[in-house]
Parts: sequence; C-alpha cells; structure tokens
Amino acid sequence: MKLLHLVSSSGYYGVEAVVVNLCMGLTALGTFSTVGVFDNSRCSNLEVAKVARQKGLSVAILSCRGRADWTTVRRIADLARLAEADFIHAHGYKAQVYGYLASKLHPIRLVATYHGYSSRFSGEGRATLADLRHQLYDAMDLALLRRFDRIVAPSRMLERSLLSAGIAREKLTVIGNGIELEGFSRAAPSADLSRLKSGGLAIGVVARLTEGKGHGDLFLAVKGILAEYPLTQVFVIGDGPLRLPLEALARELGIERSVIFTGKRSDMASVYAALDVVVLPSLFEGMPMVILEALAARKPVIATRVGAVPGVIRELSTGLLIEPGDSRELQRAIKRLIVDDGLRSTLAENGYEQMRAQYSAAGMAGNYQRVYESALRR
Repeated sequence: MKLLHLVSSSGYYGVEAVVVNLCMGLTALGTFSTVGVFDNSRCSNLEVAKVARQKGLSVAILSCRGRADWTTVRRIADLARLAEADFIHAHGYKAQVYGYLASKLHPIRLVATYHGYSSRFSGEGRATLADLRHQLYDAMDLALLRRFDRIVAPSRMLERSLLSAGIAREKLTVIGNGIELEGFSRAAPSADLSRLKSGGLAIGVVARLTEGKGHGDLFLAVKGILAEYPLTQVFVIGDGPLRLPLEALARELGIERSVIFTGKRSDMASVYAALDVVVLPSLFEGMPMVILEALAARKPVIATRVGAVPGVIRELSTGLLIEPGDSRELQRAIKRLIVDDGLRSTLAENGYEQMRAQYSAAGMAGNYQRVYESALRR
C-alpha cells in the first residue's frame, strides 16, 4: 500500500509530529508514505520536511503561491499518480482542499484526520478577527470532509463535532495520537536548562506564545507561590507573537527572575527530562501533543479541563485537572506537587504506563492501517 500525506503547516508542532510518527509506524508495517509539505511563498517554513527527511521518510515540497494555486493542485495529482498512491491522506484544512481538488484530476481515495480548530473566542469579550477566521475555516473544513472516504478523529470530543456536522458515522474512526515512547522516556536532561535551575521545582509550559494558552494565569499562580517557595521556576518553552507582552507581564508581576523564556526548542525530549512538572493552562485545546509527550517523559502534568484533555489526564491518577482561567486553583495544584514528592512520582509512573498501553506510535499506525484496508475493500 502507498500513501501521499499532505501537511498543511510547514512548521513542526503537534500535528506535524503526529504525521511523522504515523509515517514511521506505517513504514514498519510495510506501507510506503510520501510526505507532501506545502511551501508557502509568503511564509516559507520547511521544518517538518527537514525532520521527516532526517527520519528517512520520502518528502515532496509543494510550492504554493496563494489560496487557490492550480499549479499546486496539478502537482499533487501528478505526484499521487507517479507514486501509484492508493490514498491521499490530508492533515489540516488547506491539505484537505488541495487533496480534494487533486482527486478531480486524478481519481484517488481520500482520507483525512480532523485535528480540529478552536471554536472558542479569545476571552476578550468579543470575537477577534482570528477567532472569526478559525470559525470560518472550521465550518468549511467540516463541510468539505463529507466528501472524503474516511475521516479519523483523534478523540471522542472531535468525533462528536464531526457527527453533529453531518459526517456519516460509517466513515468515522477514532484513533488517538501516538508518539515514540523511548525517545522521551530515556532522554538525558538538557544541559543548558539544567544549568539554569535553582534547586526548586522546575515548571515547564510548552506552547506557542499566543492567545488562549493561559500563560498569564500561570504567571499569576507563580507570583503567589514564590513568597512561600522562592526557588520555584517557570520555563516558558516556545515562541510566538505574545513573547514581548508576556515578558512585560512577568516584569510587572515582579517574577521576571523566576521566569525563563527559552524560545522554541528542537530538543524537546531533553527539555522534558530537565523539568519536574509540566503545566498546560490553556483556555481551549483539541488533543494536545504536549500532554502526551510529557507523560511519555514520565513527568507529572497539571492541565485544564478543556477539549480532549480529561480523556487523557485522570485526576490524581495521571495528573491534576483544573478549570481554565482559574489561577488560584492552578496555584493550589502546583503547591500540592511541590510538597508531595510521592504524588509527583505516582502521577509520572501512572502516566507513562497509560501512554505505553494506549498512545504508542506503533499502535496508532496499526489502527490507521486497518482504516486504509477497510477503505480499499469498499
């Protein structure tokens, strides 16, 4: 069996990591994958292509000059034909649009993974332009998916969204995201982060510095903790448009010496290994890869009850759950892990065992393989 995977984003975040892990797992099962990466002329970023090639995967760069580049459509159709692909597997709205149009030039079965968009507002009391854009993309995405042969949802929550949008149940399968466990569980701590640690609890927040990720709530919680536990530190892993405002917020709260902005990192396994606790205080999420990676790295997790998170983080078993936007509850949860070493160890081991049983890359690939085989039979 042969597949052409189309990846909407050219960076390397959660969705892109899932695609690379899936293709590697499928290779082990004898299924050949080509990763088609869009190269946007206005914002070129080929990081996912670089990682995929490093992993030994076949990669095709798809130059794209705009929202409706018919040269790119023809390139995808030709690529699918030359590769003798059985499926185009689209990941993301742009990939789904171009994959669907290419199937009109070269008839081919279509599979999509619905990674979801946020349909929540930014919390400013009104819808921002970005909020409205996401909602529009989500609506168009769901409408287009009705034309695909098979759709995979990474969580029950996203499955419910698809069903409510009119996607036929017989086309739907739920397959959780999977990761390579050994790379995270056996990594050595990052040397540069280890040198920056002061001896207190090292808290990591791994997310793009954008609206809705809850960095401000974490900063407020830490301000209340430092008076009692002054060696506590926050490592802000990631980058984005809110970096300068967040740095200013840390100074305003008087916690700038305890908050370390690392920027975006490519050595995430080593980063997790250097942390004591991972916090994801998001106001909205789908199925965040950060949580899966943290559990695979044997790190206790504090996360908000949003999206598919409660399906992964089980209170007092694999982590601690709090309400989104509640900095006081977040402060209490962090303090609880500061004073209770035994609870931290229990959450870390339980989380890793859950990952091994339910979220391995090999298991994910096997489930996708069955979806492809079922579509071929039809």
